[in-house]
Amino acid sequence: MGAVLGVVGCQFGWVWLAVGDLAAVGAVLGVVGCQFADGFAPAVPGETERAAVRLDIRYRVHFHYAEAVSESQNEVRMRPRDDEHQSVLSYRLTSDPPTRVLHTHDYWGTAVDHLGVRTPHTELELVAEASVETSARPAPDASADVPAAALSDPDFRSEHFEFLEPSEHVAWRPGDAVAERAAAVRSEAATAQALVVAVAGQARRALSYERGSTEIGVSLGELLDGGAGVCQDFAHLTIGMLRSVGAPARYVSGYLFAADESAPEGCSAVPAEAVDEPASDVGGPEDTREVRVQTHAWIEVALPGWGWWALDPTNGSEVGERHVVIGCGRDYGDVPPVRGTFTGAAAAQVEAEVLIGTRPGEAASSSPRLSPPRVTVSGEAPSPPPRRRDQQQQQQQ
Repeated sequence: MGAVLGVVGCQFGWVWLAVGDLAAVGAVLGVVGCQFADGFAPAVPGETERAAVRLDIRYRVHFHYAEAVSESQNEVRMRPRDDEHQSVLSYRLTSDPPTRVLHTHDYWGTAVDHLGVRTPHTELELVAEASVETSARPAPDASADVPAAALSDPDFRSEHFEFLEPSEHVAWRPGDAVAERAAAVRSEAATAQALVVAVAGQARRALSYERGSTEIGVSLGELLDGGAGVCQDFAHLTIGMLRSVGAPARYVSGYLFAADESAPEGCSAVPAEAVDEPASDVGGPEDTREVRVQTHAWIEVALPGWGWWALDPTNGSEVGERHVVIGCGRDYGDVPPVRGTFTGAAAAQVEAEVLIGTRPGEAASSSPRLSPPRVTVSGEAPSPPPRRRDQQQQQQQ
């Protein structure tokens, strides 16, 4: 019912990460594996043998209404996923005004919290807190080479048909610019792995990272014409190109620890906003650091007889222990962090922030006292006539 509120602001949310044991976590300045300037580089053999990483996350979203709204109903996807490479040690979601939270899982297996406020209110604050332990995700090696022709197996295609078809944010047609770019490298690949790497490289060469350059709803054709985008766009374009050559691919939403994913050649420079000093009141070791990064999006590709291979198109690398998965789906539309409606005529404004912390020598069951600087991003949507209207979180950068 009613028009969707304009996406509020351009940023999706900021992440603050206090890093202590850089030997365990990995160098602040990079993401998993090396990368080429214009292509995609798989991880070096043995890269997946690093120690597990403990991350403590606090994710806050605050909606402001210009005048009281009579009701709001929301579904929230903030809880990290539990799987064999990621364990959620604790999680809770609180709201102000307080209300009961219903915990479920959606069709794609992502944890969803449902909550509603049915009394007049001018603000709604949601705070999700989680402790997560992650380890590097496996990658196929030469011994697991899969012939590219195996992607055409009818049973394999039937099993993954939902991730082979066009979707709302990954719309392509046979013979269009998206399919042609992917087809240009298809004949060169003898194995499914080689095909995936070649197509991912094509997508990465088509775009340059430019923060705030696009909005939710941009088409793949518009991305190719504009030549710039954010992590959400890199993921969508790569997924579309892979699907067009018969490789099932899905969208992953989560968090990434990196100093600056938008730096040239990947994460090769510390951003000016980074705080390279101990937090003043944490009381931790002197080598504790805080680094501002962003929420992130990447992809997973299905390989016949092997499983899902996690890749980060924005950074041209495989996914490792510094990536924290929230959930996956066909595209962003299946895993928005907040989606809901409210009843009223008020204009809406949203602020979002994420704090992630870890400290050396800390037991996995303990929780650090986080107090890094708070950064919020906000924007304002126009005020339409009174009615029930949609609201959602912002684009992933």
